[in-house]
Formats: sequence, C-alpha cells, structure tokens
Amino acid sequence: MQFTILSHAGLLVQDQGVSLVIDPWLRGSCYWRSWWNFPEAPAELIEGLQPDYIYITHLHWDHFHGPSLRHFDRETRMLVPLVHTRRMVKDLQDLGFKNITEIPHGGRVKLGNRLFLYSFQFGITVDSAVVITNGETTLFNANDCKLFGWPLRAILRQFPQIDFVFRSFSSASAIPYCIVDYRERFGEFRSAQQYIQEFTEFSLTVGAKYAIPFASNHCFLHRETQEFNATAVSPEAVVTYCNQTSQERGLPTQCVLMPPGSCWSEAEGFRLREFAYQQADQYIADLQKKYHLTLERQYAREAQVKPDYPAFARYFTALLQALPPGLPKLSQMTVLFHIHQQQDYYWFLDFRRRTVTSLSEPVAATLTIQIPALVVNDCCRKRMFSTWGPSKRLRIRLAPTASWVEVRLFLSLLDAWENEYLPVWQHLQPRYLGIWLRRWREFVEAGRLVWRWRRGSLRVGEWYRGQPPVTARLETK
Repeated sequence: MQFTILSHAGLLVQDQGVSLVIDPWLRGSCYWRSWWNFPEAPAELIEGLQPDYIYITHLHWDHFHGPSLRHFDRETRMLVPLVHTRRMVKDLQDLGFKNITEIPHGGRVKLGNRLFLYSFQFGITVDSAVVITNGETTLFNANDCKLFGWPLRAILRQFPQIDFVFRSFSSASAIPYCIVDYRERFGEFRSAQQYIQEFTEFSLTVGAKYAIPFASNHCFLHRETQEFNATAVSPEAVVTYCNQTSQERGLPTQCVLMPPGSCWSEAEGFRLREFAYQQADQYIADLQKKYHLTLERQYAREAQVKPDYPAFARYFTALLQALPPGLPKLSQMTVLFHIHQQQDYYWFLDFRRRTVTSLSEPVAATLTIQIPALVVNDCCRKRMFSTWGPSKRLRIRLAPTASWVEVRLFLSLLDAWENEYLPVWQHLQPRYLGIWLRRWREFVEAGRLVWRWRRGSLRVGEWYRGQPPVTARLETK
C-alpha cells in the first residue's frame, strides 16, 4: 500500500493497482471564494488523476467539491456514507455520476484483492470517518469527524492496530470567530492550543504508529475573511506538542507533518515534500496576487446580486412549520438577517410565532446576522446553510442576554433541517430506524454529555481515554 496527501483533505490510496481518492478538493476555491488550499495541490499529482473509487466523507464543500469532481470520469465508482438525507447521491447524479454506493455505518466495501474500506458515521452534521486496510497496513482517516467515547472505542476494538491516523486540527466553525467582540465576551474559547490538545488526545487514544495533521490545510483570500488567517493553527505546533506529549507518556505514536505532495509506501517509507510554514504570510500574499483577477470578478459579481426574499421565505417558513412543539429555548429566539446591498434589507425570524417577515427597519433580536446577498441566496436556493458557518461569510451580533449557545442552537437547527432530521415523524421510516440502530452508541454518549453538562462543564480531554492535559473549559452557560 501507499498513500499520498493531495490537498487540504484530499487523500490518494493505492494498493496492487487499485486507487481510491477521498474528498478531492483539488482546484480553485470553495465557500464563495473564501477558502483556498494552503499549500496548493501539486499540479503533477492532480493532472490526469483518474482513480477507481472516490469516497466523499460529507457535504461540506471543502470535501464535496463540485468543480474538482467535474474533472473525473463519470463512470468512477462513487462511495458515500448512508445517512438520513440522500442529498449526496442526488448531487452526484446531477454531476453525471451513475455508479454510486451508500455504505451503512460500520459497513465495508471491497476495493481490490485485499483492500477494504469501512465507513463510520457520527454527529448531527452527518460526518463520516473511514478505515482502509489491506491486512498489513491500516489507515484511519477521521478527517473532520470528531469521534469520541463509545463510537470511537468500537472502531478501536475492531481495528486494534492502526498504522496511520489522519485528523483535522483547526476550526471550521463560525463560533466564536464570527461573533462581534468575541474576544471580549468569550476570552480564550476554543483557542489554538485547545485544538492542538484535542488532536493530540485523539491521536494518542487511537494509538496509531503515526499521527498526521490533516484536513486543515486552507487559508482565506476573500476580503471579508482574510482576517481569519490569524486564527489558523500551526501544523508545526501540532507536531511539536503531540510528539512531546507522546514521549512524556511513554507512548509509541509519532506525529509527522505531511504537506500536500508528501507520500508514504510500504516499500520506501516516507517521502516528505518541503513547505515553509514559517513563511505562511508571504505564501498567502503570493496567492492574493495570483488570484487577484478571480477575486475582483467575485467582488463585482457579488455587488450586482439582489437579495431573493421569496427564496428566503420559502426556506424558513418550511423549517418553522416542521419544528415540533415544546422547545423552550428555541421558542424564545428571534433572528434578524441584515443584507447590505446598495441598500439595507432586514428579514426577521420569530420562532415563537413561527413567522418570517421582511422589515424596513432593524429591530432588536436574539441574533442579528449580517450576510451578503449572494451567500444568503445560495444557501436558501440550494438548501446549503450547512456551508455558511465554515465559509465565515457572516457576522453575528448578540443581544445582551444571549451567548454563543444561541448561535450554536440556530446553526445546529439549520443542520438538522438540511440533513432531514425534521419533521421528527420521518424517523419512523425504515431508512431512519436502520441508521439509528446501527449508531446507537451515539445516544449513549449524548446521555453522558448531558450528565456532564448538568454538572456545569465539559472538558475536552475527558472525551478521550488517557491522561487529558486540557484544563480550559467549554462554558455551558
């Protein structure tokens, strides 16, 4: 077996003439020109790349990247996790792919003579992780899938000897960074050090020979999001901390930095591509120059877009009607969307009355969210608010009595709606029941989290076995 890091979350695995690509965002940008590969995928790796299989972990556009997928043969066998929504299947069909297989939680697909892929789903955003093994080498690509507790232990019991674990190590969330004055209000909430510690605890819990920082190799070039480059977690800091912690605990795990273009094989071991992460600012500045015209065209396009209130009203009216009764926290919430496009537009959601209203003037709300017209139109028309948070193309102002919890609640509600968790009666369908029965361990972990929350705090390190060094708390009030 051999594998090659292609890009941000792109991975190529080869074994005895069979090739698999995972999450191929290989070209261009995503999230309305907000995210760009950092560093970019080496051209010699992606030109002419035509794998036998492609696996897509989840719907976020840095993993399900339509412009990159259009470069592949439509006869390629596509693999996706079997989840409640068939959105990934439908979107792949719209791109022209015909040979699509949904893999249930814990299910496997035989890729070659001795090569197998196992899929494991987790979380409300329906993310997935994969284990790939040929009987001699085992890869655990956790990607963005934040497995812990019983679901993680079940995988480790099935695969007690993992050679490589891949996992993200930085934020893809709007919380807290897109909240106005978050530094003053939330201090060190989800600091870079916490992400480093979380990567380390996960990797040492897995006990792999090698831990690979992964799926966080992006930067921000859009003028609205350039500021978030300052929040990036250094992969070199991840490697240093992980290796120090592993050594202090007498564990065998070694963390290895593999920039895109790096590879490993059973025959030759590591071949690492050099990249100067210490010169990140200069590299990003060079990308700004390289894509200057592309960005300018994007800004000109955005300036011409008119807000589509009918699409907004259709989306949120259907969502509000699908909500079950008896949701006390949610029923007190109001959300004001502010779209500034030559003039100001104000669209108001009242969860208690379950109404959607266009206003001529702003009003007080639990959350006031500023969003570009192009972004809100796309999110409503394509039912893809799940990409909104990672894009960081929003600014959130909280009411004096509100906190990041209300932001999390609102964004989670959008995820639940788009992943077809609502209306709740749908969960009585055979597809839903079969999925939840396979994922019963998540209910156990949910109960444990509620119990810990009622005690007043959640400690990130406690999600994994071992000796958690994480002392910073995630505030729950």
